[in-house]
Amino acid sequence: RLLTELESPSWWPFSSKLWKTPLETKPKETATVSDSKNQEGIIIRIPVIITHRTDSNVKPGKLTVFASGLEISDCNSQVIHRFESKDVDDIRVHTPYEISVRQRFIGKPDTSYRLLSAKMPEAIPILEMQFSKKIQFLEDALGFVGARKSPQVDLGTSIWQAATGLLGGVVQPSSPVGGREGMDNDQVQLQKQEKISQEEAEELKQILKKLKGLALETEAELERQDEALDSITTSVDRATLNIDKQNRRIKKLT
Repeated sequence: RLLTELESPSWWPFSSKLWKTPLETKPKETATVSDSKNQEGIIIRIPVIITHRTDSNVKPGKLTVFASGLEISDCNSQVIHRFESKDVDDIRVHTPYEISVRQRFIGKPDTSYRLLSAKMPEAIPILEMQFSKKIQFLEDALGFVGARKSPQVDLGTSIWQAATGLLGGVVQPSSPVGGREGMDNDQVQLQKQEKISQEEAEELKQILKKLKGLALETEAELERQDEALDSITTSVDRATLNIDKQNRRIKKLT
């Protein structure tokens, strides 16, 4: 509200449009928007913080992955740079949330962009599939590769398999080792086998059902936590963009 008052003060006798800077009154026609054909074949699009190799300033934007390459654009959908698949020389994964894309040139500086986003873990597996021979995971990102599989699937599957194996091993015990090793050995093997009654088998089945229910509840809880995490990351990205916007407005007034 304070910034708005400073931009359009009540004592300013002229139109508020004259108070605005030329950057704010820049015609929309100058913005280069992606062609409509680029909307086709979009695999994923995430908000990112962009740092160019030759520019130390950071700015918010978007990373769009197409079937034919990837595109970096600003918040107004103005294309900053588009990489065709054949143009990308390497993609380095610095952390699960930060990557850099580079295109090499002979006789002139390389084109390189560094991208940071809370939703980058969603895009990295797609980039890995599309640029499998060009992507490189650095030391800080190696743990992300090992933890790629969903924890919900791991936990639910492990509990279910453990319970199934327990029930199968008790209800259907392995056959005693038969042979010609002597009657004494056969009797020892038979004595070691535990006889399970029908009631005990039913009790084990109930335990199995409870374990299955626990696995499903755990999976649902993890999904809920993932949704909460997505909401938090979205709020963080929105707050970052808002802070950057307010900083730009403050710079215009100073």
